[in-house]
Amino acid sequence: MADTESETVATVAPEPEPEAETPEVAAPPPAGLPRVVLAADAPADPSGAVTAEARALAEAGNYVLLATPAEAAEAATSAEVVGAGVVRLLTVPVDAAAAAEIALARADVAALAGPGLVTGMRRRMARRRLETVRRDVWAEAAADAGWAVRCDAAYQPYVEAFAPVAQASSGKAATLDAKAAQPEGVVLGVGPTNTAGQGHAWAGAVRAHLPGVRTETWALSSTNTFGYPADRSVSTDEWLSRTWQLGQLAHVLDNFTHVLAECAHPPFGRLNGPWANADAAELRAAGVALALAFHGSEIRDPAKQRERVPFSPFDPDHELTRSLQSKVDRFAPVVRAMDVPKFVSTPDLLHDVPDAAWLPVVVDPDAWACDREPFERERPVVVHAPSSPFTKGTALIEPVVQELHDAGVIEYRRIKGVSHADMPALMADADIVLDQFVFGAYGVMSVQAMAAGRLTFCYVHESTAEHLPEDVPLVNANPETLREELERVLAERDDAKALAARGPAYVREHHDGTRSARVLADFLGVSP
Repeated sequence: MADTESETVATVAPEPEPEAETPEVAAPPPAGLPRVVLAADAPADPSGAVTAEARALAEAGNYVLLATPAEAAEAATSAEVVGAGVVRLLTVPVDAAAAAEIALARADVAALAGPGLVTGMRRRMARRRLETVRRDVWAEAAADAGWAVRCDAAYQPYVEAFAPVAQASSGKAATLDAKAAQPEGVVLGVGPTNTAGQGHAWAGAVRAHLPGVRTETWALSSTNTFGYPADRSVSTDEWLSRTWQLGQLAHVLDNFTHVLAECAHPPFGRLNGPWANADAAELRAAGVALALAFHGSEIRDPAKQRERVPFSPFDPDHELTRSLQSKVDRFAPVVRAMDVPKFVSTPDLLHDVPDAAWLPVVVDPDAWACDREPFERERPVVVHAPSSPFTKGTALIEPVVQELHDAGVIEYRRIKGVSHADMPALMADADIVLDQFVFGAYGVMSVQAMAAGRLTFCYVHESTAEHLPEDVPLVNANPETLREELERVLAERDDAKALAARGPAYVREHHDGTRSARVLADFLGVSP
């Protein structure tokens, strides 16, 4: 069963339940950007008439897709906010042989970079040849009576994905009459990681507790190995496809007023870059509010976590630690520079994203409810389901439980490769659930176990405990104290049963989605 990458969750002191009421919707967002296509049959000079025409359309409040023939073998695109709108340049190969010839001549120029008199002379000759090749190619295209038709055919898949409300050939922008599509009310889009099913769960909490707000989730199928639900599944091929990316851009701008980008992944796929900062300007221009949500390893600083928390798994000599550290060192400055609301699924991550708010993970208490009481068997069943043994501390605690299993004291079950749908039944047959023992806070697995009324063991560090109620119904154990705590529980079964019995009420109070919806209400501009 997958957990959040952070492997931790925490709560704050209970607040009085507010009376149910219809949320007050904030002032409506800007009127959106009508999407229009301007098609050219030659490359656009940055200072030329076609570019000026596109920029004038954008300044008038349009999102302009300027499609031109490419001088390279692959389609490429880039965007710029211009005035009240956006110009997105899309270059598409129309004649593959001609594009390859230009690309080869350009590569010859690039290969001659560097100092030296001879190199400089050869570079000037290569530049002259590049200009000759370009001039000949486009002169031949201009003489081709069917060239404009070929261009339109090459552009068509991208144009269809972009779903414009109007389109015209260059020089005819004045004929365009466009009006933007707009979603009704407040609509939240969440994606694309759906880590431990939390993107979908947060969306469900918003719908359940913020009346009138609609949601949609999308998730990369490559990361959904445990079968968590999402409204839309996105394949890796789609994620990397220019046509899918343009279609996703159109879908976001037409259907959402707010986007919660998990792990700061870009809402438009890899259209602009690897992270959401690359999409932020276009979203802002279109009146779509952006926020970020973090789950754990994508933003957790291994070095700082190692300094703060005993039993940290982040050995600086470990290959995975070095990889995670390298990614965070590149990623964290990007996150810090983004002036948008930020949320973390667990309070330990507030050390890494100090300007974030804690957004509790959500489970459905009814889905995990169990009538069977724990500790009715002489030999209790102890379950450990490490989605990532490295981040759960499995190697540190498994020798202890295996020894107790071999001695006949407990029945230890390590769960592997089980779908999310099958986990409630496995949890119901357990007496004790072991969550994680290296990060210092409890995770989704603990919440599920408490919802099922199972006795939950987890390592909760003091830096996390300060964010929690005083008496969380779990056993706080670390790798050094696990044996002692297990033996104590087995000797005091009535107390253990009483502690486990408090779990379902605790989950309903803190993790059924009510509190998470309240956290998101400000971002969505509604009253909980």
